[in-house]
Amino acid sequence: MAKRFTNEEIELLSKSPYVKNIRQNRLTFTYKFRCILYDEWIKQPSTSQIRSVLKSYGFDCSMLGKDVIKKINGTFKRYGHPTNGKNKVSRKHDSIEKYDNEFLIDSGIFVKTGSIIRFSSEFTDKAYKEYPSVSIEAQLESYGLDPEKVGYHRIYRLKQKLENQGKPKEKICADAVDKYTGHPYVQRCTSNHFTLKKQFYDESLMFIGYPVDEILGIFEIDGSDFPIRVRNKIKKQLISWNGDSDDIVVECDQVFRCRIQHNRMRALEKLSMMHFERIRKILPSLTPEQKKVGLV
Repeated sequence: MAKRFTNEEIELLSKSPYVKNIRQNRLTFTYKFRCILYDEWIKQPSTSQIRSVLKSYGFDCSMLGKDVIKKINGTFKRYGHPTNGKNKVSRKHDSIEKYDNEFLIDSGIFVKTGSIIRFSSEFTDKAYKEYPSVSIEAQLESYGLDPEKVGYHRIYRLKQKLENQGKPKEKICADAVDKYTGHPYVQRCTSNHFTLKKQFYDESLMFIGYPVDEILGIFEIDGSDFPIRVRNKIKKQLISWNGDSDDIVVECDQVFRCRIQHNRMRALEKLSMMHFERIRKILPSLTPEQKKVGLV
């Protein structure tokens, strides 16, 4: 059965500056917030990413219900970036003029195979080496292309291809094996396998929006020491993590623990500044009543 909000839930959610309209059977976020939500979601398209962003903006996901989150995920996948907040689906497709096929082929980033326009093998190989540390969007921008004009679906399909790349597994070098064998947060490190302890995922969960190499760096693990398949696997596991560590503390010396805590504090400061910047951007669009609710 679809989610139906109680009177108490309606009263609570209506006070949020990010909610445009709320009824028993329908919840609508403001256009500004849907843009914020999309910009975070596109970094790692999944319902888990949506939950993480909603939580960071004060929403109780259990109150919203899984159907609401699944619908947001499906809408982003189908229509891409929100447009002007109108509820007309047809406007979504017309809001951004896409590059034509001839322009994409001339860019050298795309090739035509039969009737299909796809990313060139040269660009795909380059993206494979740099992703996810460097997003597909950032790589396209480095070639002077607007990702939105390239099209979300093309980018999403390339991400799926990179994350399920069927190339032979690149080995973890012997130096990295020696370096991380015995690391307090590393469960296992061999030439073929790299496994992190549950505590790593527990302590990293709050930084889920960061690039995986930046998260690893907090725990003094250099992401460049590992093949892309390893880093993608860590990121996926972090996104789906359910907090199953039994609250066991990692055993390590006090000096190492202090360094990690220092790194976490610096990362938290950066996270706080990111949230403040988001708030600063949306403040001009809020009514005095919404600003008052946000400060309570």
